[in-house]
Amino acid sequence: MKEKHYDRLREALDRLPTYDAPSGSWQRISRSLDPSVKLGDRLPTYAPPADVWNAVSRDLAASPRQAGSVLRLHRTRIAAAAAVILLVVALGIGLSDRDPGPRITYAYAQEPAPQEVRADWDDDEASFDRVRQQVAQRNEPRLNNLGHELNELTSAREEVKAMLVAYGDDPAVVQQLAEIERERDDVYRRIIVEL
Repeated sequence: MKEKHYDRLREALDRLPTYDAPSGSWQRISRSLDPSVKLGDRLPTYAPPADVWNAVSRDLAASPRQAGSVLRLHRTRIAAAAAVILLVVALGIGLSDRDPGPRITYAYAQEPAPQEVRADWDDDEASFDRVRQQVAQRNEPRLNNLGHELNELTSAREEVKAMLVAYGDDPAVVQQLAEIERERDDVYRRIIVEL
């Protein structure tokens, strides 16, 4: 609790006179605290009057219900504790019969590293050469245009392959080569349709 007029209280307490203990007080106190003398021997004993004990006795005899209620209270506590223990045991048995669900296990294995895939860009070159020869034999303007487009794509393909050899397998260069191959395949199909 906060004091309302703390400043006034502090001033009043500071104005009170101070007193020193009389000389020799500490020696008397230390002598009286000497453990060789029992405190019980120095304290006076008093016997209560007989009326007090008679009144206590009458009060205890008059209220046997209190003793019974204390006994009933103990029985109630024991019954409550037994009920709690029984409930815990029943729950434990009930939960132990429950299906725990699927059992999860972990398995691991080492797989060999996959072998490096080397793309062979020249697999179909024989069929492209045959188509070029057929285009040259037929000598039709539409086929000649498609043949010329196929030759340009083939020369671009060779340049990109040279870049792959010079700079290694750069993903951007490989992507560019794949696009050129798709365009070549498209021109090849159109030539086959025309033939």
